[in-house]
Amino acid sequence: MLALVDTVPTSCVFVCDAFYDTLYIHDIIEANHSLLTDDSADGEAMNIGSTDNIDIATLAEVVRDEIDPSLEINYTEAREGDAEHTHADISKANELIDYEPTRDIRKGVGDFIEWYKQNREWYEPLVVNS
Repeated sequence: MLALVDTVPTSCVFVCDAFYDTLYIHDIIEANHSLLTDDSADGEAMNIGSTDNIDIATLAEVVRDEIDPSLEINYTEAREGDAEHTHADISKANELIDYEPTRDIRKGVGDFIEWYKQNREWYEPLVVNS
């Protein structure tokens, strides 16, 4: 996705027929902050996720529309080992640390693209070289 931000692609490729539980970085930060400042979940394992499952076709449209609505979306077959569906049960995190996701992927994609544009100089080398 990062390469699409300022290049002139004619299409973007996504794997179809999959659903994913998405999560925005600020929700991860808040959950970790809660875990560092409150001992109510010490020694416990829990899922941090969202209740916002999104199919890949919709995610592809959201990404495309944020970058360039005129892009054609092309789909490819899943690779061996790709998860077809993910969904985190966050009930334990909700109970122990009052965790609730705050942002859905539709809003998060646009926020990330704006953040990326503002931080590209230092962030892109980390991604490309990792």
